[in-house]
Amino acid sequence: MTNRPSKFLKLEPYCVVSLNLGSRRLFGELEAQMLRAIEQTGSFSQAARTLGLSYAFLWNTISRMERSVNGKIVESERGGAKGGRAELTTHGKRLLQAYSDLNCRIHRFLIGDVSSGTYIPQAGRIRPHLSFVGSHCVVVEKILSSLRESNPRMTYQMVNVGSWAGLAATMLREADMAGIHIFDEAQSRYNEPLLSKYWLSHTCSLVRGYKRQQCLMVRKGNPKRINGVDDLLRHDVKLANRNLGSGTRILLDRKLQEFARTKGTDFDALTKRIRGYDSEMTTHRQIAIAVASRRADVGVGLTSIAAEMKLDFIPIAEELYDFLVEKRLRNPYVRAFLDVLASKEFQARVEDTTTGITFCRESGRVVS
Repeated sequence: MTNRPSKFLKLEPYCVVSLNLGSRRLFGELEAQMLRAIEQTGSFSQAARTLGLSYAFLWNTISRMERSVNGKIVESERGGAKGGRAELTTHGKRLLQAYSDLNCRIHRFLIGDVSSGTYIPQAGRIRPHLSFVGSHCVVVEKILSSLRESNPRMTYQMVNVGSWAGLAATMLREADMAGIHIFDEAQSRYNEPLLSKYWLSHTCSLVRGYKRQQCLMVRKGNPKRINGVDDLLRHDVKLANRNLGSGTRILLDRKLQEFARTKGTDFDALTKRIRGYDSEMTTHRQIAIAVASRRADVGVGLTSIAAEMKLDFIPIAEELYDFLVEKRLRNPYVRAFLDVLASKEFQARVEDTTTGITFCRESGRVVS
């Protein structure tokens, strides 16, 4: 006789709502919070302070959206005797309203019976033990899997939206930890300069992760004979690209900027010649699947995923993938995550089975 639970488990649906242009993410909750803060304060600087973001990050995010929609979202004036001002344009108000309406409709749909259990939103919502937001990585998946094996009751949320979104989620305290790989050109270093640049030194620590090899993924046998980023400009080659804000997209853009300089051409003019440059995929596996299924000829992503998907690859860079965590490490599940990361046994197992991953002497330790 099988034991049956006395009542059904209460399951909670989870979704992320965004407005997209084709496959390209344009507008989500973070951007909505930015516009609401600008609307309420009438100022870029006040909005940034209200949200705990840097002025540069907020300004760049708004500028990126305006370039995408080819129109002004926020009208602003600098300084002067009466100080600066900022207000949403009609276009900006419509964009915010469209997102808010969609978000409300989705969540009204979610409030109801789910497998005979009731979904309780907001105040009654159960937060997972560990919330991870940031850049997609196979090693993070392995660590979370290891934690679940030792503690089957552990719950976690893994949101793969790129390094910059992970950084923002940590700033807003909407994530327990973020996975990032952002190269600072001014200091020629990965990740560490971000703490001082975005005033995170007093609230966050940077924990050393590991080195990852990035590559150009191609199908077996490399039928298009792709050897480097210059081949992306060929008319017979189609690219599968990562999402804006991801460290991999930043890496590709850096490589293309270097190539543009050697040819004495403009970066924007160069990217317009690349078929598929404006496509946006949020994980390395999505890139690999696009290449394997012939929807694209090449994609930029992790060598580990290319090998896993039985694709050929051309290495283009080695990068540092690190973790941004709360300075006081109050969440025991974050500490458990870092313990697995620092484990020599775990590191050896990953290096033996995962192509393109190399751990460091400091892996699992606070470095900044």
